[in-house]
Amino acid sequence: MGNDRLAIQDGAACEIIRPARKVFDMLRPRGAFRVAHWRAGERIGVYHAPNLITNEAKNRLFNTMFNAAATYARYETWYLGLVDNADPTPSPAVGDTYAQINGSNVWDSWQSYDESTRPAWTPGAAASQVITNASPVVFTISASGAVYGLFLAGGPNAATKGDNTAGSPPNENILWCVTGFASGAVTVQDDDQLKVTYSVSA
Repeated sequence: MGNDRLAIQDGAACEIIRPARKVFDMLRPRGAFRVAHWRAGERIGVYHAPNLITNEAKNRLFNTMFNAAATYARYETWYLGLVDNADPTPSPAVGDTYAQINGSNVWDSWQSYDESTRPAWTPGAAASQVITNASPVVFTISASGAVYGLFLAGGPNAATKGDNTAGSPPNENILWCVTGFASGAVTVQDDDQLKVTYSVSA
């Protein structure tokens, strides 16, 4: 008796190919202010203010780094300013410019402090994509009133209190950032001190 065997085998294989995962490395500079408020040797408050970085600052950053057609000055010193009310509530926006301080920005600079110029922001070397000042920048208030926020500016005229001169490229004056206090206006008195730390990260 013979064996008649029918052997049927079936197999399937599948290979899944996925497109390479996109990697995004976005440069999104952002900054934040921390302000300690001192009166008569006692700290009476700490205020935080995350800031927006203006469009003119971003353009300047790209021009300084990449524009081979024109040589843009690299500003080694930047200056802090205080925001006064003009609206009466200032509303900082990315379209604000240095030339429109006390203009279409709808905010002005507070000038009632003892320092003869806008104080310099003095950061150390950047590390881990962060740059900041180790020692606070001090404003010594000379009149009672309300301070609404802060800004950072660079350029040939940026140290001058109350200045809003546009200047001419590649050495124009630049508004890097501006912000209002997250908790609202800060009431100050003569001889108060505002000690400011500003950090930029990406």
